[in-house]
Amino acid sequence: RSDKPGSTQQIAIILNAHEYESMMAFLKTSFILLANKLFTFPLSNDQMVEWDDCSNDKHTTQIATVLEANFSSEEARALMESYGRKETLKVSSFREVYHLFQNNSPLVQKCHLCRFILKLYLQHSLDSCIPGRRLLRGTSGSDLDLYTLRPKPAVIFFDCDDCLYFDNWKIAAYLTTKIEKHCQTEFGLDEGYAYKLYKKHGTALRGLIAEGYLSRDCSKSIDGFLETVHDLPIHALLSPDEQLRDMISKIHPSIRKFVFTASVRHHAERCLDALGISDLFDGIIDVKDCQFETKHSESSFHIAMGKAGVDNPESCIFVDDSVTNISAGRRVGWRCILVGKVGRDCGKKVTTEHAEHEIDTIHHLPHVLPEIFLPTEKSDQKEKD
Repeated sequence: RSDKPGSTQQIAIILNAHEYESMMAFLKTSFILLANKLFTFPLSNDQMVEWDDCSNDKHTTQIATVLEANFSSEEARALMESYGRKETLKVSSFREVYHLFQNNSPLVQKCHLCRFILKLYLQHSLDSCIPGRRLLRGTSGSDLDLYTLRPKPAVIFFDCDDCLYFDNWKIAAYLTTKIEKHCQTEFGLDEGYAYKLYKKHGTALRGLIAEGYLSRDCSKSIDGFLETVHDLPIHALLSPDEQLRDMISKIHPSIRKFVFTASVRHHAERCLDALGISDLFDGIIDVKDCQFETKHSESSFHIAMGKAGVDNPESCIFVDDSVTNISAGRRVGWRCILVGKVGRDCGKKVTTEHAEHEIDTIHHLPHVLPEIFLPTEKSDQKEKD
């Protein structure tokens, strides 16, 4: 650091241990030259402006930033008021930030850009260190023109059956048998045809409606179908899952949690109750809420966002066991996690390019999305040490 007036000074970034290590490792790689240009600019005296960022999201925001700059008292006051209103420049990529710095933008504006660029650095370092993370459309970490700062997750949507629990498809087999029997006795369908409807339309109910066996206008007949086929001994088939409860309880409280199911509400409620997690969710979005559309349809995802009170699809996380549902969610713009790597029908490995991660069971979620969970006592102790 030089004390000469007019010399170039470096912005001092104060980070916790995790952030410091991530930042230094990242700066030593592909963006070090760009970083040197972004984080240095001419200064003329030792006046200082300081503020704290009180966010608990340790992976994406700095703890505090100290800027040394030639501010008048009016400029300093304007900067602090601006920060207090949480104003942030809308810039989409590293390259755009670089150009703003090169074009002699006002120093106050550069202060906001420094906050933005640091968040972007820390997000990239996290994306780079998690094994298997796919950076999908518009978030390619290797392209400065595309890699963007994602919004913080606002909502996480969990599928229910074969996602929140895995029982080797026992409940699925019960459902298939009940649906098959109902379709044969009530609609005279051939054996196996109900399952063909499920494969073609996403659910047998949607197929029955599409092919005219049931009418959307007759809620009584639809309710009767749903009540009959979901009359299962759930509490005899599922038991409390303490590991699952502990995991869901540690999701950051700012992130709302919904069950998003192609089944009916009372079935999902029984499953959640049997698993011992019914009190951990903000709500259930079921097939009735989605006007009997399945999660093959993008309209269901827009309805789910409306029910959850969120309008930015990039702030939604979706956890499901169906590659078709994952593909639909990704088309809407959700971040998607595939649960289960083996297909029920084929018995072979299933995969999809539209999932950010693919995990064996729901219990592995903290390993691939650590940023949505509260820090553990172990990590806190490590930072103190």
